[in-house]
Amino acid sequence: MSESSPPSYLGIGIFVLALALVSYLVRIIVPLGRSVSLFVYFLSFPTIAYLPQYLSFFVLGTIAYRRNWFRTLPSSMGVVGFVAAGVAAATLFSLAFISILIAIENASPQLPPFGLGTWQSAVYALWDSIFAVGLCLGLIPLFRRFVNGQGRFGRFLAQHSYTVYIIHIPLVVFLAYALRGIELAALPKFAMAAVIGVPICFAVAYIVRKIPLASRVL
Repeated sequence: MSESSPPSYLGIGIFVLALALVSYLVRIIVPLGRSVSLFVYFLSFPTIAYLPQYLSFFVLGTIAYRRNWFRTLPSSMGVVGFVAAGVAAATLFSLAFISILIAIENASPQLPPFGLGTWQSAVYALWDSIFAVGLCLGLIPLFRRFVNGQGRFGRFLAQHSYTVYIIHIPLVVFLAYALRGIELAALPKFAMAAVIGVPICFAVAYIVRKIPLASRVL
């Protein structure tokens, strides 16, 4: 693969602002925390508000691979990414949540949602855009330096991770529905779902990739 220059800080800044703006606009219609049901009531997707991040990061990851950014992204840009993520978390994230705490303390009849066009939603959208991009910038050179190896099990996970990414949503939803009758606190129930769900997702991905020609696209 031919070498390509890494993205510029200006390009990254424009992407972050555009992502924050689109996220803010989408959340006017679907605020954070509102699930969207598909066909039947139990097949719902609670994170449609993050659809701009899902789509844009998928496209950006493809571009990054084709331009070899995973190898050429400088370590200094990773440091800047971590710093930006930390500053955004300390300022924008705190500002958004402090506004909710103030509303609770003042016994406000309606808490400011992260959506519906509120200024808190704009602040939150800017925070999670900076935070997500900053972590990506920081983790790429970090993993490139310290976790740049792969055993047999790691190769298996890598080969099937894209298929898991494509198929995991309905599997996780049906698993959550199947576990609905188990009385557990949220954290232990999440751990149980993860322990059961992750192997199931990779097992199904393995089967799917055995379908003729499927491995060429998955």
